[in-house]
Amino acid sequence: MRILLSAFPAFGHLHPVVPLALAAQNAGHEVRLATGANVVAWARGCGLDAYAVGYREGEAVDIAERDHPGPASSDHIFTDVWVPAALDDMLDITTSWVPDLVVHEEEEYAGVLLAAMRGSRCVTQSWAAPARPEPSRRSAARALGPIWGRYLPGSAPRRVGERYLDACPPPLQTPDLADIARDARVIAVRPGLFDGPLAPRPEFLHDLARPAAYVTLGTVAVFSTPELLDRIAAALAPQFASVIVTSGPNPIEALGPQPANVHVVPYVAQSVVLANVDLVVSHAGAGGTVGALAHGLAHLMLPGRGQSQITLAEAVHRAGAGLRLADSERGPADIARAALRLSSESRFANAARAIRAQLDELPGPREVLAMLEPATW
Repeated sequence: MRILLSAFPAFGHLHPVVPLALAAQNAGHEVRLATGANVVAWARGCGLDAYAVGYREGEAVDIAERDHPGPASSDHIFTDVWVPAALDDMLDITTSWVPDLVVHEEEEYAGVLLAAMRGSRCVTQSWAAPARPEPSRRSAARALGPIWGRYLPGSAPRRVGERYLDACPPPLQTPDLADIARDARVIAVRPGLFDGPLAPRPEFLHDLARPAAYVTLGTVAVFSTPELLDRIAAALAPQFASVIVTSGPNPIEALGPQPANVHVVPYVAQSVVLANVDLVVSHAGAGGTVGALAHGLAHLMLPGRGQSQITLAEAVHRAGAGLRLADSERGPADIARAALRLSSESRFANAARAIRAQLDELPGPREVLAMLEPATW
């Protein structure tokens, strides 16, 4: 098969589609990836044949904030800003190379329209997060309507393909999935833990003092701020022998002076760090959350304004595998109290391990690929 995968150019969007892409390559299929120029080199380093389409992540964010100022600007990034630009480039890529199958991550909507225009089968790869609530889905459909009308007049806009690979851990899923199931065949799959090309092990991990906490607010500036990272580090440093903080989009020097037991690095692969820590603190991004669950770790969550972060934090909190702190509960004392509970009460890690056992029963990329062969449609 010719398989085209598409992802908005941010690690949290790209990484969910990579395991299936690599499985398809290993099975002998012809695979291409369409994403923004800022992550093309990274994707090629992962072993994929990647093509630059649309905007770089920062460009898309800047255009959305310029044209749609205010809290709703983030909604426009993935619809009327990204889709037309990415789709035009995808049409060029597929002029003489028409894909049999298009696999798009759940918030990359150009791939769905491309599949409809090229007559290709289409599959949605979800993040490891609950299905989007109905208001969010309705808002995206409204924004996509004029775009579909321009490129494919007379067709109703779609957000998902004919099949939907649900990578949300089952105990965290919400009833909103039922609405998606009306438009697509839902297949529960094991969430991927892919986090990029093989990375060297940081020197400080070789003799890391325990207990240790890992802090990440992702790689997007709107979620990861030096002020919040500093506040979290200050709250954790007195409790933990080691604290690892990833500065993400911020220069290391943007964080203030840190005590000797706090290690600040721009980025560290979770596959390298999670086996060496006892607590995860994050913005409830899908990658960090499923990483914590897969390693049986308690999780302290400070979700940003992203809808997937909000619903995922609520779901993990409800399942007893972590604690969610609202905006009004993020002072140093609040963070310290929550971290103490998570590290001293075993029930949180036990709940994470119980969810991990359920994930192990779900099909992985090779099994999922077999479910997408033409004979199964």
